[in-house]
Amino acid sequence: MAAEATPNPPTQDAESGGRIPRVGILMGSDSDLPILRQAFEVLNDLGIPFEATVASAHRTPDRVARYAASAADRGLEVLIAAAGSAAHLAGVVAAHTLLPVIGVPLQGGAAGGLDALLATAQMPRGVPVATVALDGAANAALLAARILALKDPGLRERLAAYRRRMQARVAEADRRLQAELAQIPAAVTPPGDPAAWQADGVPTAAPPADAAPTAAGIGTVHAAHPAGAAADRPASPGGVAGSSAAGARGPGRGAAPGAAGATGRHGEAPVASGRAGEAAVATGQEGEAPAATGRAVAP
Repeated sequence: MAAEATPNPPTQDAESGGRIPRVGILMGSDSDLPILRQAFEVLNDLGIPFEATVASAHRTPDRVARYAASAADRGLEVLIAAAGSAAHLAGVVAAHTLLPVIGVPLQGGAAGGLDALLATAQMPRGVPVATVALDGAANAALLAARILALKDPGLRERLAAYRRRMQARVAEADRRLQAELAQIPAAVTPPGDPAAWQADGVPTAAPPADAAPTAAGIGTVHAAHPAGAAADRPASPGGVAGSSAAGARGPGRGAAPGAAGATGRHGEAPVASGRAGEAAVATGQEGEAPAATGRAVAP
């Protein structure tokens, strides 16, 4: 379809500061506005000029087609389309432009938003729509910003600053949580130094004062979980579980292997595995030499 005049042509008056919008936002109804305001806020925080309009793929199909077909010529670089129920808006927009289109499926209706999610995401080959989560207007704006930042170093730095502010809010939330937990005797505070966290995101706390060494002299077992605490565990096929001193089972998180018990199958060589404070259970393949699993431990 040939490009026609847009329903809301961009202006460059004094109020807009002479800026041409880079992101165009379409919503199927003004009832979607509360969700789309999340996108407005993100784009505003990042200093990205945008425009927004109400246009329904079913009630005003010509309006949608004209808007999408003229978007690139008017300077828009990314389009965001939000709709619920039979949410065809993003797909129709994508069919009339070569600009990247980000779809925002909205919750509601008889299917609770599942219909909108599928209608937005399940596009046929050749007409792609990048789909975010239900009501994910903020992420749609952030994705649009990342696309624009590919050729805009200044925006890329603003995105980095946005992420730092987000991380600072998380850190402040954790500070308030730890202050509350400090008033609870049974609560244990994780280490505050991010370097003390393991690569998998699990905190490694320092051994408590009442910790006792394992049988192997490596790692610790808290007094509340003495060696052999797992002695009531059921026996494994071909062996006995829970009869040994504290051992290590599996890739322990911060725990080091203690004394290994031997279970095994059909004469298999034992392999020590387990967490500190639990009985060791031997596993392995037939004929294999014993090997310890878990975190690396110096011989």
